[in-house]
Amino acid sequence: MAVVVGGDAQPRAQASALLRAAGFGMWVTRVADDVEAGELSDPGTIVVLLATGKAPARVRAVQKLAGSCPEAHIVVCMPADAPNSSLRRALRAGAAGIVFDGALERALVPTVQAVSAGQLAVPLELRSQLAPRALSYREKQILGLVVLGFTNREIADKLYLAESTVKTHLSSAFAKLDAHSRAEAAARILDPEGGYGVGILAIANGDAAPAG
Repeated sequence: MAVVVGGDAQPRAQASALLRAAGFGMWVTRVADDVEAGELSDPGTIVVLLATGKAPARVRAVQKLAGSCPEAHIVVCMPADAPNSSLRRALRAGAAGIVFDGALERALVPTVQAVSAGQLAVPLELRSQLAPRALSYREKQILGLVVLGFTNREIADKLYLAESTVKTHLSSAFAKLDAHSRAEAAARILDPEGGYGVGILAIANGDAAPAG
């Protein structure tokens, strides 16, 4: 059994029609708050959650549904401009699949098929977050000093490198972290759920505070 819940009438009808056309049976359209845990007791049930509002509200909707229906596999529709951090939170809240607003026709059926086969299905934007590229030792070393507050010039002096070399390493590290600034990189490293912090900060742990 699968259930389409939440959202407005038009996207609910669209989602149900797409899934029926793909051969899925017993698709019932309901308002999210009407869903009872007992109705989703079958471990094979997939719930397509057409949540509304901004990304944080949709993450909360996933969390609530996952809490009341722990056996269900949830596919949630998220805003197309949702930051990667919100997409990761949706997965941690209990989603097994993510589809962007406006991509129902293209992505809903493949996503539901993947989830029904026991796979995690997410947009490509999350690939680098789920399978991050490995950082080199030098990149970790420089990032650790960035988190400690060192400037590029101070890092270069400390590691006996040219400042241009430091910038090259940072550019490569930022790409691997999906970060666009020193602040974003530091946030990724310090996020306890990101898995970067312990190794990176351990490398820089013995360094002195930056000058000035």
